[in-house]
Amino acid sequence: MSITQQNIWSALKDNANNNLFDISGSGAPTSGTTGTGAGICGPGSKYTDFTNIQTYINIGTLASPTWVQGASGVLQKVTGTISAANIIATTAGGLGHANGFVLQAAPGASVGLQLVSLGLYYTFATAAYTAGGNLTVNWGAGGAALTGLVSAANSLGAASSKAVFFVPLSTAAIAIVSNASLNLVSSAAFTNPGTAAGTVAYELWYRTMAVGF
Repeated sequence: MSITQQNIWSALKDNANNNLFDISGSGAPTSGTTGTGAGICGPGSKYTDFTNIQTYINIGTLASPTWVQGASGVLQKVTGTISAANIIATTAGGLGHANGFVLQAAPGASVGLQLVSLGLYYTFATAAYTAGGNLTVNWGAGGAALTGLVSAANSLGAASSKAVFFVPLSTAAIAIVSNASLNLVSSAAFTNPGTAAGTVAYELWYRTMAVGF
């Protein structure tokens, strides 16, 4: 039921009666029956990661919360870096791997990520990376490209610093994929000729969407 009196205590009691709580912690929450707030935080509860300055909402159940970043449809930003080692790495999570570098992790079952844009800022240092290929933003784990491409020559293969901007492809509607990460993928692995030390900073904007499948 809704509150019957216009005061903070009635509002707090109403939230508690409906298992709505606002909690916090250091680092992202975990989902599932043994995850963060299981048995305490019902659907709609909020969690604040005060270390990384991110907010999450439970779109699951009281018994098994599913924490997603931000409320469904709310614009979210994540920033990060790709080290020189990760630019050439061909192991899982490295840019040289077939699935690329994870920009934003998969959000959980029945939730999709809507890419809004990605700013990529390459800082050249000492020498250019060699080989390499076109860069795109893709669905995780080998999924389809969501953006147009930037060539190696205009990004990590350049002999100078570069800034590029990715937006979703506009030639056709893009079907949202449930529980898929957003990855930066190179069509071929970059290599280090011996002295390349450049790094990448990125700023990703996206929305979470409850897709129900």
